[in-house]
Amino acid sequence: MSERKLHCLRPVFTQNLINTLQQGTSVNLIAPAGQGRRRLLEDIKSSTARIAFLDMKSYTDHYDDFIQALWQQLDEKGEQPGDFGKLITMLETRKNRKKIIILLHHFDELLDNSSLDNRFDVNFFNQLNSIQTQKQMSLLCLTSEAHDQSFIFIKGKQSRFSWLDLEKKRLPKLTYEEICLELKSHELPLSSEELSLVAWAVPRHEKPYLLLKSFADKIKNQENNELELSSRQLKIWREQFHVDNN
Repeated sequence: MSERKLHCLRPVFTQNLINTLQQGTSVNLIAPAGQGRRRLLEDIKSSTARIAFLDMKSYTDHYDDFIQALWQQLDEKGEQPGDFGKLITMLETRKNRKKIIILLHHFDELLDNSSLDNRFDVNFFNQLNSIQTQKQMSLLCLTSEAHDQSFIFIKGKQSRFSWLDLEKKRLPKLTYEEICLELKSHELPLSSEELSLVAWAVPRHEKPYLLLKSFADKIKNQENNELELSSRQLKIWREQFHVDNN
């Protein structure tokens, strides 16, 4: 495991988002894949709040597993509640506890999906909505597009557009400065000129964070660090990245 110092990829945006969640506002974070959205959630999770981070890709057919994972991540004791509504009630009634933030990655998996576990029903979505009224809890649902542009299916039948009351926030593009700091954190054998060359090649790409990680891995894997980095070399790597990710 790397010993490099962990830092936020988007420090200002991440802190502002944490502040919003800590204040009790629930959020729909909107970002297409490849922008570093999972990294953002991991950065939030590393904050001091009590946070549960679940990838909904793993739970669309497993409601009980979703409840169990949420209960375990929050390190709760005693008998596990049988449904999401009871879980929220139990968490809210705990006294003298830190703010609880629930992060749901790939929340789109619960939208426009006719094959969900039937227990992801109207009650479940109403219970999600009720989190905004809880003093000690807030919710972040990450989607590729705004949640209210998608249908919710109940027992395999289209119900209506998502009615969740979430503040919409779009993930901002990575800045040149943020990319440079991320590259530096990998402790790559780059001169300042080479680091700048890589940093300028990243933000214009449709999947900048994935490309950044790909470049960093390529540079690390050069034997004996014998690498003369050039625009031509970056172009070759970028073309290979397209092949590997299409």
